[in-house]
Amino acid sequence: MPPVAVHGGFYVEVRVPVWSHRYVFPAADPGVLRDLTASITTPNLWINVCAPRSEVAPVLPATWEITEPQFLMSAALPPVPAPVAAPAGYTVETADEDGTGVYQCRVLDAATGHLAARGRAGLTDASAPPSAVFDMISTCAAHRRRGLGRLVMNALTAHMVRLGAARGILVASPAGRALYRSLGWRLHAPVTAVRLPPAAEDSATG
Repeated sequence: MPPVAVHGGFYVEVRVPVWSHRYVFPAADPGVLRDLTASITTPNLWINVCAPRSEVAPVLPATWEITEPQFLMSAALPPVPAPVAAPAGYTVETADEDGTGVYQCRVLDAATGHLAARGRAGLTDASAPPSAVFDMISTCAAHRRRGLGRLVMNALTAHMVRLGAARGILVASPAGRALYRSLGWRLHAPVTAVRLPPAAEDSATG
């Protein structure tokens, strides 16, 4: 479903592959964060804030947890994307599998057919020309340091440019930040992601 504007930010539902619910805010508003976290009782409902941990942590209830730092980044997409060619031993496929406009890219181990790397991207409708949002770029541990993350980005970029995108946007992990910087992406803001974790399971045995 499309994002819903709330409290100066957005409430969004995404499928990854199960439904995930989160709030996204462009800045840390202490009043909004206090009220929102006080009202949330559903575990694993995320709040993502484009602000450093030092601005978010002081207003959180003690029961909430903060994940590792993340980074909002963007880049001008090349009018002529880099060639897309999988290295020896791999195949790459990119498709809009369910007709939603979100392109899924998968790199497969040619010998086993198992997933080696993946990612997805889709266009925004908030700008002209549209921007492309890249998400869930990852490489399986056994296949890292073989250029597969770069391959996924190049494959998705090629499709987004063909669809008219001129700029890319993503939120990077600390590990991914180095890859994106090597591809020409720029840091815009730190992102702090917080959630109410599930209650600890009862450790008593019957």
